[in-house]
Amino acid sequence: MAHVRDTLAERDIETATAVFPGPETQSSTTPNQRQGWGLVLGLAVVLCIGFGTTLNSISVFTVPITLAFQCSNEEAARVATAFLITMTLAMPLAGWLLDHISPRPVMTAGALLAALGYLLASWSQDISQLTLAIALSGVGVGASTYVPAITLATRWIVPDRQGLAYGILLSGAAIGAIIFPMLLTQVIVSIGWRSAMQAVAGMLLLICVPLLLWLARMPEATAGKPHAAPGSHLDPSIGEALRMPRYWLWIAMQMLLTLSSIGIFIALVPYLVSAGYSAQQAAAFFAGTGAAAFVGNFVFGVLSYRWSAKAILLIGNAIGTGGILCLLAAGHPAFGIGALALFVLTWGCTFNLVNQLSPVLLVESMGQRNFGALLGIGNLIAGLVSALSPEAIGYLVDATHTYRLALLLCAALTIAALLPIALQQRPRA
Repeated sequence: MAHVRDTLAERDIETATAVFPGPETQSSTTPNQRQGWGLVLGLAVVLCIGFGTTLNSISVFTVPITLAFQCSNEEAARVATAFLITMTLAMPLAGWLLDHISPRPVMTAGALLAALGYLLASWSQDISQLTLAIALSGVGVGASTYVPAITLATRWIVPDRQGLAYGILLSGAAIGAIIFPMLLTQVIVSIGWRSAMQAVAGMLLLICVPLLLWLARMPEATAGKPHAAPGSHLDPSIGEALRMPRYWLWIAMQMLLTLSSIGIFIALVPYLVSAGYSAQQAAAFFAGTGAAAFVGNFVFGVLSYRWSAKAILLIGNAIGTGGILCLLAAGHPAFGIGALALFVLTWGCTFNLVNQLSPVLLVESMGQRNFGALLGIGNLIAGLVSALSPEAIGYLVDATHTYRLALLLCAALTIAALLPIALQQRPRA
C-alpha cells in the first residue's frame, strides 16, 4: 500500500507540474521576457527610422520631384506606387524565410537594400530612374520592418502581451512619422531633395544595420517551435489556410483599411498645400497624425488586455471614418483648422489599428505554425491592391482638379471594412 501511495503521489506531482509549471519548467519552454521586450524596443527604433524616412515621408518628396522633373501628379505618385508594390512583394518572402532560417541575414540585407535604393534615387536623372531606385528601396523596407518585426515579437512575447508588443513596435513607426516628415521637409528646403535622400540612406546604414546585426534572432527556447496561443491548436498548413473563408475575411479587412489609409497618407500633404497651407504647415499636421498614432498604439494596446481585438477595430474604424470626413473641411476659412485638428486626433489615433491588432486576430484564428508566411501573404495581397491607391488618387486629382472625390472614396472604404471585421470569429476548439 505504501508503494501504491508513493506512486500516486508522484503522479499527482507530475500532473500539477504540467498544469501549473514552476519557474524552472517555464524557463525551458518560454523565451526570456526581459530579452524579448529589449528586442521589441530595439526593433521599434528600426521601424522608426525604416518607416519614418521612407513610407511615412515619401509624400514630402512629391512636390520637389514634380518640379525637378516637370512631371504630372500621376507620374510623381507612381514613385510611391512602385515603393508600395515592391515592399509588399518582399513581405511574404521575408515572413516565409523567418519561419525557416535566422532573421539576422534577412533583415540586415533588407536594411542595406533600402539604403542603396535611396542613394541611387538621389543620383537619378529622370523620373523613371528615380522610380526604379525607390522600388529597390521598397524591397529592403519590406524585408526589414513590419512582417519580420511582428513575427519576432510573436515568437518572443507571451500571447496575452502581444497586443502591447505590437503597439510598441508601431509606436516606433509613429515616432518616425512625427520626426522625419518635418525634418526632411526642412532638409529639402535648405539643401535640396537629393541631399535629403542621401541623409535617409546614411541613417539606414549607420543605425538600422548595426541594430539588426545585434538584435535580430529567434529565442533559443522556441527556435523552430513557437509557443502556443489561443486558437493555435489548429495550426493549419499554408495550403489549408488559403482554403479557409476566415483567412480571406481577414485579408479583406486588411485590404480595405490599408487601401484607405495609404490613400490618405499619400494625399495629405499635397491636399493641404492645395487647400492653402504652406508645405511646413502641411508637414506639421502630417506629423501630428504620427503623434496621435503613438498615443493610440499604447492606449489600444493596453485596452487589448480587456477588450477583444475585434471590438477595438470596430470602434476605432468608426472613429477614423469620422476623422476622414472632418478632413474634407480643412480648407474652410472659418473652422478649417478645427476640423483639421479633429482629423489629426481621430484618424491619427485609429488608422494604425489594423496593423496593430490584425496579427492578434491572425494568431487567434490560424495559430503560429506558419504565422510569418500567412501574415506576409495577407500583407502582400492587401499591399498590392493598396499600391494602386496613390496613382488612383493622382488620376482623380488630375481629372477633377480637387481631392474631394478621392477623400470620400477613402471614407467609403473604411465603412466597407466594418463587414469583414464584424465577421471575424475564433474557431471552435
